[in-house]
Amino acid sequence: MHAISNGQAVAEEAVDILVFGSGAGGLAASLFAAKRGLKVLLCEKSSLLGGTTATSGGVLWVPGNRQAREAGIDDTIENARTYLRHELGNYYRDDLAEAFLESAGPAIDDIEDGTSVAFDLIASPDYHPDSPGGVDKGRSIMARRYDGNQLGADFALVRPPMDRLMVCGGMMVGPDEIPAFVRPFASVANFKRVVGRLARHGLDRLKYRRGAQVSNGNALVARLLHSLRMHKADIWVDAPLKELIRTGNRVEGAIVEKNGRLVRVHARLGVVLATGGFPQDPTLRRELSASFPHDHSMAFEGNTGDGQRAARAVGAVVDMELSSPCLWTPSSLLKERDGKDVPVIYGYLDRGRPGIIAVDPEGRRFVNESNSYHDIVAALFERRKSLGAAANARFHFICDAAFVRKNGLGAIRPWPWSPILSPFVRNGYITTARTLPELARKLAIDPAALTATVARHNGFAQTGKDVDFGKGSTSFNRVWGDPAVGPNPNLTPIVKAPFVALPILPATLGTAVGLKTNGDAQVLDASGAVIPGLFACGNELASSMRGFYPGGGITLGPAVVFAYRAVLKALAEV
Repeated sequence: MHAISNGQAVAEEAVDILVFGSGAGGLAASLFAAKRGLKVLLCEKSSLLGGTTATSGGVLWVPGNRQAREAGIDDTIENARTYLRHELGNYYRDDLAEAFLESAGPAIDDIEDGTSVAFDLIASPDYHPDSPGGVDKGRSIMARRYDGNQLGADFALVRPPMDRLMVCGGMMVGPDEIPAFVRPFASVANFKRVVGRLARHGLDRLKYRRGAQVSNGNALVARLLHSLRMHKADIWVDAPLKELIRTGNRVEGAIVEKNGRLVRVHARLGVVLATGGFPQDPTLRRELSASFPHDHSMAFEGNTGDGQRAARAVGAVVDMELSSPCLWTPSSLLKERDGKDVPVIYGYLDRGRPGIIAVDPEGRRFVNESNSYHDIVAALFERRKSLGAAANARFHFICDAAFVRKNGLGAIRPWPWSPILSPFVRNGYITTARTLPELARKLAIDPAALTATVARHNGFAQTGKDVDFGKGSTSFNRVWGDPAVGPNPNLTPIVKAPFVALPILPATLGTAVGLKTNGDAQVLDASGAVIPGLFACGNELASSMRGFYPGGGITLGPAVVFAYRAVLKALAEV
């Protein structure tokens, strides 16, 4: 049976739930529906599954999770509510917050039940643990490590992680393995672990183009994909959304492109949009984040606002009432052999470690460097504004060679993985100098100002108290500290030449501005009324955290929770 759309023949399909996007939100929505016996079709515009989730840390922030209870952690939903009220302040939306808190624990229990999905509690404090309701542990979980061999040929569908998280031709190194890989010769145990992983990697490479032992967001995507196969969900790759079908008041399906033809897919219960927001679309960035000018994102390059455009075309509106339009990380730019500048994410190894400071164009510190990546960029924007500086004003991380050797810096891995700095100096990635005044002159910074800033920081390292920004004062700060350093594990003097500067600039992890929805992830129109049959989750909807970043996993946690609520609401309206 065929219909006509703009003069082109269109094939017909019919499903119960139609999902667009294959990050955590889209995969989870598909799984929640498939588990309930519904006919599900998941459409992904690219040839690989996982979107930004596949390249992320894979952490979910979910208060009230079972893993915390089993670990004996005493936390309550009321405590989490207190924390969110404090963090979000006047931006707090009671309906979204209550929906999230009510369903966070049940959603995780549901997605693990009868599937390959499994989560472990991680030792991650809230990002502001000293705030009212904040905790040192209990709200962040991570998908358990996964052996991609269990997926067979489907493993090739999982988008690979960032190159920075891989070594030796595609071997993924998980957070628990990093200490051994950074110091492979520090102990017999470290050496054996590294050699064992290398051997397993070699066997996996006989079958796949990269290592099959995956962790972080890659493990989450692989586990969700395996579970969708178990529950017989249909998955189309290379299948972009062209337009939504709205008949009268209701969205009844969508036009999808597949194998060069258009397919009209009828969705009996609803369409779920989870295409990842607009971080890679310059036009939407100018429209929706104009007051936070930036050019780079760590998000999947296919996240160009497809779902939001399609929804707006049928009457949906964008929710702009957020503190920030995006979720931020410091980044640096590495020039590749083709001359293209590629953004490099703020790394796990060097992030907030002792012996590095962030300075503004005047050579002065402006932030607690051990605070969250989002907080650092928020402070950068504030400093830029207070200085009246241009959008291209140069901010830098400053450290010495000893820091880089131990922790790496941006794209530079620690010794022995990056044995020398000279290649990074030659391509302009970093600047080095034998003295601080010389470094300042190369950076066009006042030498006296930079020298005084470093001297003041070094004094704090001696006393153990950062009187300017409180570095090392919270349990979250101390996650990035070095227990061998005292009196403050987050403060080490910057003293050993050569001195090193890395230019930093704001980049997004994803967008926070998105479609306006209610607590059941139903998309709303300009009057505030529900558009029946249309749901959104992940970064497609406006963040329930309202542009703030209270803890590790505040994108993926709500993505799964609102996917859960969307499917339950779709079923309830039958």
